[in-house]
Amino acid sequence: MNMKRLKSCMFMGLLLAGAMTVNAQDADEKDYKALPYMFVGVQGGVQNTFNTEFNNLKTFTPTMSLSFGRMFSPVVGARLHFNGVWDKSGVNYPLLSDDGHYKYNYVTGSLDALVNLCTLFGKKDWYPVNLYFVGGLGANYAFENYGRSEAAAPGSDMMYADNDSRWAFNGRVGLGLEIPIVRWLSFNLEGDLNARFVGKNEVFNDDLLQMTAQAGFNFKFGYKKPKAEVEEEVIPVVETTRNLTLYEQMQNTVDNRMNVWMKRLSGESQADFLNRTSEENIKTQRLTYTKEVSTEMANDRANSTVRDLRYNSASQKLGVQFADMPSITLNVPKEDIKSIKNARDLKFTNTVYNLNPGDKFEVLYTEVLNPSTGKKYTYVSTRDGKFVQTDGYMPLSAVQQDIINNERLQAVATNMVREAKEKSILSDNTTVTVKAEPVSAANGKTDYKVTYTYDVKDGFSVKDDFGPGKYEAEKSAASTVMLNIIKQTIRDEFSKYAKAGNTVDLKLKGSADASPVRGKIAYNGQYGDIKDKTVKVNGKDEKMTVTRASGITSNEQLSLVRAVSVKNYIVKNVEALKGMKVNDSYEVEVSSDEGSQFRRVAVEFLFHEAF
Repeated sequence: MNMKRLKSCMFMGLLLAGAMTVNAQDADEKDYKALPYMFVGVQGGVQNTFNTEFNNLKTFTPTMSLSFGRMFSPVVGARLHFNGVWDKSGVNYPLLSDDGHYKYNYVTGSLDALVNLCTLFGKKDWYPVNLYFVGGLGANYAFENYGRSEAAAPGSDMMYADNDSRWAFNGRVGLGLEIPIVRWLSFNLEGDLNARFVGKNEVFNDDLLQMTAQAGFNFKFGYKKPKAEVEEEVIPVVETTRNLTLYEQMQNTVDNRMNVWMKRLSGESQADFLNRTSEENIKTQRLTYTKEVSTEMANDRANSTVRDLRYNSASQKLGVQFADMPSITLNVPKEDIKSIKNARDLKFTNTVYNLNPGDKFEVLYTEVLNPSTGKKYTYVSTRDGKFVQTDGYMPLSAVQQDIINNERLQAVATNMVREAKEKSILSDNTTVTVKAEPVSAANGKTDYKVTYTYDVKDGFSVKDDFGPGKYEAEKSAASTVMLNIIKQTIRDEFSKYAKAGNTVDLKLKGSADASPVRGKIAYNGQYGDIKDKTVKVNGKDEKMTVTRASGITSNEQLSLVRAVSVKNYIVKNVEALKGMKVNDSYEVEVSSDEGSQFRRVAVEFLFHEAF
């Protein structure tokens, strides 16, 4: 190969590389991925082959390089690199030659690895200036030697004919500085040190090290277009997000928080990480996040959707109903109910919610403040916020009215008993009790039950209550006072419930002791003949008859007539009931023991749809 042919080949290679890179730039600047890419590099500069036998300042020659390569990632790349063409060396025999040098041509081919030190040790994938480490292996070919034999001493090993050629192994290390100009072009500076190794006593054995310093350009091409599915991934996500249910949105947010929580913390040991992310801890943490996200989404839902309050006097529980959440119950003493006028009087604080798959919120925990009294009631769900039944709970207004009624009723009863005692009608051993309470009806309405009873201490019933065999209610001091209380309270306190056309159930109860009826107790018929009356006797229904002719022959009949005498008094004296529909029923009870304390009467009124 002569010099002109080699120059022509390298020139054609440069033209071909330029054409390839120009064609590669027709794409839109934005329509490509930065990595990986191919490149063609052209360089030119100087080289010097070090020789210990000659003045190296006189052996600098021009050099040029052509390379083909690929950057696989921001850090690593590779290239096929060709460097040549002129080299100069010499021997220190000036007497035989003017300067003792000789010239030859060479080509070094090397497969080089490229490592970007900036991206390797930096935090970004691209820098305005990048420093590369170059390392490679290849071969060196020297040919067309001119003047070596003339420069050699006569008879030396260096005496040989012109145009001898030799191969040598080549190793390379170096540094390169690259400055990107545009996407398809960058400027570079590169310095390399090449080491050549040949067999012992071979020619050129004195030309072991070569240094090159070059500048040039890299023409980049082969960029790939971004994958079309990147845009396709975005569109469905946006569309799907719009249609997500509240529950799905909550679950997605919980998943995101769990993904962050599951990452190993800075400075956290492997053992601590495994312990923190145990199966049990994962379940606990997910439940915590579920409550947090549900509570964030619910906002102040309890205060804004509270609708009604209902109360169960027996259990002393306040039922709180919401517009779109399951009800909850609070333990509230009955004496506190008077201060709670309506649902808006309560303030819910520190509330924790759950959101179920049906997009319904439910209260898991809350603290309920009654601002008028400063009292606070706490609710903790024992069933993870599921619906709490409130059947049997009365409207708050009914319970509050009942409290007022009971206070008034007891005041009336106390006053009338006191007056009877002052008039020596009753002894200090008798008490009359009036108890009123709202009752939930089957039709969803609220009825009102009022019960009248009295009690006489043991040993004093003979004076205050029925005597043996006696049945007329007005002949018993205790029952007479009770009847007067019925008359006054139905006329006054319960007049709003005792309206014409309304229905009232009247339950009358009579009792007797175990003293046997000997023979027949006379019945004068003042309450009319009682024929085939259905009566509940000790809890069981029976038919009973009492007439003037038959008289009273059993304690059950005696108990019934006592109850009928009470009914007779009510019909005659309680005017408010005359326009109402009255359904009466009777219950009798016979004690297994003897004694006047077992001879009693009691009355119960049930006003329908009172509230």
